[in-house]
Amino acid sequence: MLIFDEVTVTRSGQRLFQPVSFALEPGEIMTLQGESGLGKSTLLHALIAEEPGVEISGQITIDGTPMDPVTRLSAGSQTVFQEPLLFPHLSVGANIELSMYRLPSASHRMRVNQLLNDLGLGGMATQDPFQLSRGQMMRVAVARALAPHPRILFLDEPLSALDSETRDQVKHRIFKQVHEDGTYGILVTHHPEDRPQGGGMVCLMR
Repeated sequence: MLIFDEVTVTRSGQRLFQPVSFALEPGEIMTLQGESGLGKSTLLHALIAEEPGVEISGQITIDGTPMDPVTRLSAGSQTVFQEPLLFPHLSVGANIELSMYRLPSASHRMRVNQLLNDLGLGGMATQDPFQLSRGQMMRVAVARALAPHPRILFLDEPLSALDSETRDQVKHRIFKQVHEDGTYGILVTHHPEDRPQGGGMVCLMR
């Protein structure tokens, strides 16, 4: 179980939102909502790494172990940021394989092709990622995050660049893997319809 107990973030000594508490079972996604600029993305970043002037407070435990104050929740986690953050000198497939260094190399190509097919990007593994549309680039970023079967999946507005049909396809693929792998998922979004059906939601407040 992933437990947040009175967790909040301060930037330059100023608290960004009221403390939040929730418990997340393996295979579940918690959705974080709230007005822009409130600190939702800052919270995700603070869960991964230290940042000058930003501090996270409260108690976080994962599977009974307190969060490490240095590595945070970065070990075994993957993040889809608001920007794709792809490498221009690597192909689509090679960008995805970057997250798979812990998996046997013989399985990389099959896993890449499977994810690209599932996300509507079949046959694009050898393409230059910067020849793709923004929505396609975001789907490559989603594939990269899903590829290594992460223990924790952080999703920062991963669907904002997608049309409604593609949005549903990508949501289904993400939610399916989180459920099947027993992953802990934390989703930041401004769109209530992006929340998994029956999933928990926390609304951050000033």
